[in-house]
Amino acid sequence: MDSMKGLLKPGFFLAIYVLMCFGVLVLAIHESTAQPIGLLVVAMVMTPIIVSICGGLPVDFMKSKAK
Repeated sequence: MDSMKGLLKPGFFLAIYVLMCFGVLVLAIHESTAQPIGLLVVAMVMTPIIVSICGGLPVDFMKSKAK
């Protein structure tokens, strides 16, 4: 049960973040003035990475810690 609860919170935040990003892209496409869509996409992709690194996640977090 705890593993399900542990997966539910990150899944929820991921789903909300993806929905928010798609909403921003839809709004930017329908604006009357030209919007830098590529810049928006790069910012949306890099924001969670920058927040994770600034929050203390090491850059090489995928590296196994075998001793």
